[in-house]
Amino acid sequence: MIQITRIALALSLSAASFSSHAISFNPTNGHYYQIVDFSDVGRMNWNEAKLYAEGLIHEGLTGHLATITSQEEDNFVWNIGGEGRFLGGFDISTQDSSGNWIHNAWQWVTGETFTFANWMPGEPSHWQDGSDDTPNNEDYLMYWWNNGQEGRWNDTNLDSSFFNGNSISFTTQGFVVEYSLSNITGVPLPGALWLFSTGLLFIGSSFRKRSKV
Repeated sequence: MIQITRIALALSLSAASFSSHAISFNPTNGHYYQIVDFSDVGRMNWNEAKLYAEGLIHEGLTGHLATITSQEEDNFVWNIGGEGRFLGGFDISTQDSSGNWIHNAWQWVTGETFTFANWMPGEPSHWQDGSDDTPNNEDYLMYWWNNGQEGRWNDTNLDSSFFNGNSISFTTQGFVVEYSLSNITGVPLPGALWLFSTGLLFIGSSFRKRSKV
């Protein structure tokens, strides 16, 4: 049933206005990588991008959101266009009895050990988790934009959205697919309300870069 769901989602989203770049081969680890762009009329949240990637196959290898486990791999993926894109890392936040957020260890969708990291200074920050500005917690990994520190990571919320005055903006411009022999980890889905409001009401909104304050 899970595989059928993945395939169905991949097919349903394939007709949307997404642009996939040429597949690149990394001779160091033998994996393939592909950059996928969002458009002004078509976006995915992190979970949708995850399922979409897992419905892809190249050279007999299963797709998944890219997992970065070394500096070499980080450099390779960044250099083929990783800037501003979802990666295959996630955190699962919970609340204690006092309502304080507890952020557990970051994980890769493949189950690989999360030992290598290349965070932006001050990240992961879980910026304003649970507030009106960030109703969904920043539990998802992305490449941040090039601000003189290439290949650095940032934590963002499910669809990388945030309120910008009276409108909504996005920090991601797509995602990175990696093709390798891997095991895929299930990720709990967040609340449906934020999914609905950001995924449907603002589907035509264009992404913009933001700076954390």
